[in-house]
Amino acid sequence: MRQATMRRLAAQAGFRGVVAWSRGGSGQDHYADVYHLTGFYQHQPFVPDLPGRWRAQGHAAVVLPVDGPALLLTGDGTVQEPRPTAHLRAAPDLVDALAEQLRAVIPPGRVGLIGCEAMAAPWWCRLRSVLPGHELVGADDLGWAARRIKSPAELGLMRAAGALGVRAVTAAKRAATPGATEAEVAAAAVAEIVRAGGAYYGMGISSGAESHTFAASGPAPYSGRELSAGDLLRIDLYGSVHGYLFDLARTWVVGAEPTTEQRRLLDAVRESVQAGIELLRPGRQVGQVARRCQEVFERSAFVAHHGMPASQLGGAWGHGLGLSFEPPWVAADGRHAGEVIEAGMCLALERRIAMPAVGGANYEDDVIVTDSGPEVITPEPG
Repeated sequence: MRQATMRRLAAQAGFRGVVAWSRGGSGQDHYADVYHLTGFYQHQPFVPDLPGRWRAQGHAAVVLPVDGPALLLTGDGTVQEPRPTAHLRAAPDLVDALAEQLRAVIPPGRVGLIGCEAMAAPWWCRLRSVLPGHELVGADDLGWAARRIKSPAELGLMRAAGALGVRAVTAAKRAATPGATEAEVAAAAVAEIVRAGGAYYGMGISSGAESHTFAASGPAPYSGRELSAGDLLRIDLYGSVHGYLFDLARTWVVGAEPTTEQRRLLDAVRESVQAGIELLRPGRQVGQVARRCQEVFERSAFVAHHGMPASQLGGAWGHGLGLSFEPPWVAADGRHAGEVIEAGMCLALERRIAMPAVGGANYEDDVIVTDSGPEVITPEPG
């Protein structure tokens, strides 16, 4: 069904076929296009090219003609169950194997490339040089369009992911006691995800005097800083269940009741996001949701006392969610502002602000749009 949908979208766009290109490895960036079409995820991490031995290791490609079967190219032909929904071919040199397959099954002409951000420039140049009759055209919009409305099965996985995210953040909060470190808080969240069979994607965590930053500046997103009673601690956590993401953020005060200034900060981010959630209903426009969030935020006690802080999300109030962070971007203006919300969409609404003299706070919820209104799939624990 998914491959048939993509063939239809490709034909409508005037393509002879499409190539979906994805990166796997230990992080979950840029896996969605191949996974959506075949159910295959490449766990081999990226390693630099070694001419004559391998090229584009840690990546995978699907070649899908508009009138023929799909072929999955990957560096290793041995896979566990469930097997991908396409014929599998092992190819140590993924780039030349892709060129060979394109010549074999897709006539010269325009070919849509989905997953452009994961395609390195040297590989793109190689494909162009050996495929003079095929015009590779960036076509990421086809992938977004195919994944915009989730099926009932996908929505079930989104709900499972949201529930796991809530459990992971709850575990982090239990671990966040005076004397514990940011690393110990992060470990509690990751352990909960892995124990349940989910996949950890990433996080930003910060606390105390650094709570206005997103995360530590080193390779790990957490530090060994010990928490003190009264510290703000904020965490933005993302992971997945069978590839479908949760993405939620919470902020709380460690081991103490919030001060007046901390309460104003926490209320502002939470109440503005929740106001926008109420408008996530079929027929509404994305820009209306963003404007509602902004109006409530501007009327908050925090803004009344401290003025309007700079947005740390480029003015956006959230984004689509599924196999990746996806369009539409929830903003009052721009490309997606006029997009009409439909049942079956899933969005993450969020706000992150920082005032170095006070601290920083995050609040984010994941929401499924239903015919009867918004369904929050990352609720506060009961």
